[in-house]
Amino acid sequence: MRKKIIIAILLFAASALALFWTTHRGTGKIEILKTVRVERGEVRNQLEATGIIKAQVGAIVKIGAQATGRITRMNVRVGDPVKQGDLIAAIDDRELKASEAEAEARLDRARADLSRTKTTAPLLITEAEAEMEAAAAQLNYAVLSFERQRQLAEADLVAKDALDDARQNAAVKKSALRAKVSALERIRSETAEDQRKAAKSLAQERAALDSIRTKLSYTRIISPLTGVVSQVAAQEGETVVTGLEVANLITVLDPTRLEMWIYVDETDIGRVIPGLPVDFQVDAYPGDVFSGSIDQIYPEPEIRDNIVYYQALVRLEKEQALRLRPEMTTQCQVIVEIKKDVLALPNAALKWVDGQQVVFVSDDSGVRKVSPELGLSGVTHSEVLSGLSAGDAVATQLVLPGQKKKED
Repeated sequence: MRKKIIIAILLFAASALALFWTTHRGTGKIEILKTVRVERGEVRNQLEATGIIKAQVGAIVKIGAQATGRITRMNVRVGDPVKQGDLIAAIDDRELKASEAEAEARLDRARADLSRTKTTAPLLITEAEAEMEAAAAQLNYAVLSFERQRQLAEADLVAKDALDDARQNAAVKKSALRAKVSALERIRSETAEDQRKAAKSLAQERAALDSIRTKLSYTRIISPLTGVVSQVAAQEGETVVTGLEVANLITVLDPTRLEMWIYVDETDIGRVIPGLPVDFQVDAYPGDVFSGSIDQIYPEPEIRDNIVYYQALVRLEKEQALRLRPEMTTQCQVIVEIKKDVLALPNAALKWVDGQQVVFVSDDSGVRKVSPELGLSGVTHSEVLSGLSAGDAVATQLVLPGQKKKED
């Protein structure tokens, strides 16, 4: 009985040893499961990063109200397209309209005052000049009369009293002329001052009217840009009260002015420079690839989960921006270097054997191991400098001696 048990154990051990040898040792030859041809093509060295779609500065405008009052009209809803200059909403303006009418009346009165002073000033000056000329003529006549009386008095032809009367009359006429000259200067000064005051009053009334009209313009909410209404914070009939801050009513977004912020790890930022091309995808459009280029790199870092990132900015073309939305998450590939029309080896064909990267080439003579000289390394392909030729069939899936075959 014991002998039968020993024989059974030996047979089981022999069977297990044979199964292990056939499954783990194989045939002792390299078994090629799948090959691809080495061809000339494009090799890309790129960085993988995450980005976010953002609106550019100035592409989102919060439109507020600087006037206090009841909203009498609200012309838009969320999602409505608007153009620059469109009337979005209106606030009750009756009180300001009345103030405008009063200001217009005061302006007309000031304008009439200025016109009157400009009309009467020349008349007053002309009258004063005429009186001065008359006084000058009277003085001239009095002086001539005095000279005649003096000559007659020297010849004892008139009495001394007549000479004294002529002298006094000339003095009086001289004083009268000085008075008329002073009056003319005073009238000129007063009319100039009246015109200055009237012009200043006109300017003040015009400024007051402009101020009221400016406040009146605040009752008409105008879109400052062309875009889409993204938020509406008040409705028709509500009262807007302005204080230290402007009350925001409507937000307008220009969907054509978008950009992408790429968060690049601090270990990779040294390889990223402005001008590098970028390909990216969004979950909203599976399979679609968008493109752009690095515009600038922000100098300040952003720390997330104790990891330091730097923001790289990518401007988006109008056609791409219209398909995207702010805050979309993107999967980005920053293309650091591209080589075209080079011998491109699929990375799947590179195998590590005894600490060395090798490629197994299959041809009519069998399978040979090659250690190619590689250049630029990409995500899917690497550049071959030497060791392989275009058309070589390289193994991407194989079983080496001593390895267990994996099922696909």
